[in-house]
Order: sequence, then structure tokens, then C-alpha cells
Amino acid sequence: MRRAAVWASVLLIGAGIAACGEDRNDAGGPFTPHGTPPPGGVAVNATVREWRITADIQKIDAGPVKFTTANLGTIEHEFVIVRTDYPDGGIPLEGNTFSEDAPGVSSPGEISEFAPGDVEATIIPLGPGHYQLVCNIPTHYHHGMHIPFEVVST
Repeated sequence: MRRAAVWASVLLIGAGIAACGEDRNDAGGPFTPHGTPPPGGVAVNATVREWRITADIQKIDAGPVKFTTANLGTIEHEFVIVRTDYPDGGIPLEGNTFSEDAPGVSSPGEISEFAPGDVEATIIPLGPGHYQLVCNIPTHYHHGMHIPFEVVST
């Protein structure tokens, strides 16, 4: 009888773990915003804070993307979508930033500097390719405010 109780406990724990699969709503922590997708597109929910960017999804199908981003930091940040084949964190800097018009780098859109506690959103059509989601305020990219982002053909 004791063995049956142990196995029942193991099965209940296993079921609880299986139910805790990937949850996009929790990817950036409990304060991740929850935007709605544009027609025919996808919503990406992100956070920025001192020296970190998170996104609840980092690989999407091409099309319109609504980026909803919360500044959880204590200073201003920006959220720039950069198309590039440079590896994550490898865009060459010119001083404390990189040129968003440099060879091998283009930016289809961004959320300009916004204050701590604010949530901002933008809709940007994205074609297939390799991207980085970055903050390009002086020294922020260098301090780790970048993550890879991929857009694939539908």
C-alpha cells in the first residue's frame, strides 16, 4: 500500500511539471506586458532594464509584428529592431554606440527612448532574416542590452 501512495505522488508531481511547459506570458517575468497581435501578424512582448532585454518569443514568421515593451529599469532605454548578420552582440561600435545605417546593419523600426515604468508599442512589418533587439543608447549595447531575433518565411 505504501508503494502505491508513493507512485501516486510521483504521478501527481509529474503531471504538475508537464503542465508547466513554456508559457510566453512568463518569459520576461511577471511584469512582461501583453500586447495583442496585429491582423495577420504576431505579438512580441518584451522588457528592457539595466543591461538586459527579454522577449517572450525570439523566432517568428514574417509579417507584421507588434512589439509591446515595458521599461522595468531605473533609467531611460530604447528598443531598436536591427536587421543584421552580425552575431548577437557583435555589431561593431563607433565609440559607445553603433551606426544604425552602417554597412551590414539596418533598422526597420524602433521605440525611441522611454522612461522607467512606461510601456510602449510599435507595429513593424518584418521580412525573413536575422535580427537583434537592442538598446543603442550610449554604452547600453556594450553592457549586454541585445538579444538575437529571427524571422522566417511563412
